[in-house]
Formats: sequence, structure tokens, C-alpha cells
Amino acid sequence: MSFSKWVLRMKWILGFLFVILLGALPTSNTRAASENACAIWICLPGGFPSGCGGAYGEFRHRIKKGRPPLPPLSSCTTGPNGERVDGRYQLGFERFEPCDDSYVLREGRINGVGSIVGMCYLEVCAPASNNIRKEECQHYDAVRREKPHYVKMWVDGDYLGQYFYQ
Repeated sequence: MSFSKWVLRMKWILGFLFVILLGALPTSNTRAASENACAIWICLPGGFPSGCGGAYGEFRHRIKKGRPPLPPLSSCTTGPNGERVDGRYQLGFERFEPCDDSYVLREGRINGVGSIVGMCYLEVCAPASNNIRKEECQHYDAVRREKPHYVKMWVDGDYLGQYFYQ
């Protein structure tokens, strides 16, 4: 996906989440912690841009306390008629960027020792084991992700995308 398409998609997703969350603005007797927790849904896809310090702090706090990084979306949102909006997410970790077409990623240790490396091998001759031997087959070094943790999000069954964070 090109960068400009990605930016347009992010703007649409953030706008969509903003509209949903507008209907769920907390009343004055709601604690600030719950406001920050709900703001994670808006701020996380954008990488916690400026103005999201409270949400980022709550995000880190939730992880440190062993709680899910995101609160249930239904606790933060309502639809236009006051009905609950269903949301779910899936967390994951991807150490390396995807390989080019017709290449497959193999993670492992070179000759069984050292730190974990990623190699992209031509699909037809990629080694099956995780013990990477560079001399086999056509290959190139995989690109390590700067932000390897991700969250995939769905709202009312619609997939919103996969977003990486540190």
C-alpha cells in the first residue's frame, strides 16, 4: 500500500472512531482515568500523536498492571441511538517487515547461535528449519521493524486494520 493511500485510510479510520466516540463523551462525574482509557482507541492507530499524552500514560499503565492495553470498546462507545457498539482487538508481535512477493520470511539464529535474525528466501527453496544457513538459496536480510508490537481492530465486525506500536 502506498504511503498516500495509508494516510487517507488512517484519516478515515481516525475520523470514524472520532465520530463513534463523540457519542460517548463522558459526563463530568466520570473519572479522568476512564477518559484516558477510552482515548487509547483514538490515539493508538496514530502512534499517540501530540495531545494523546494521557492516553499513552494510561496505555502504559494498563500494560504494566497486566491488564489488556485497550479497554472494551463497548465501554467507551454508543451508536447514534444510544445502542452499544461492539468492538474487539487482537494483539501480536512481528519482529520483521514482510518479504517481497515470492519470498518467505525465516526467523532464526545463524548456524544455531547468536541473536535472532530474519532472512527472506526465495519461496521455492526456503529452508524448512529455523536454523538459518546463509549459503543456501537466493535470499536477502529481512528488515527489522522499529515498532514490532501490533493491534488489529474490528468495530461491529468491520476490520479496521493492523497498527504497530512500540
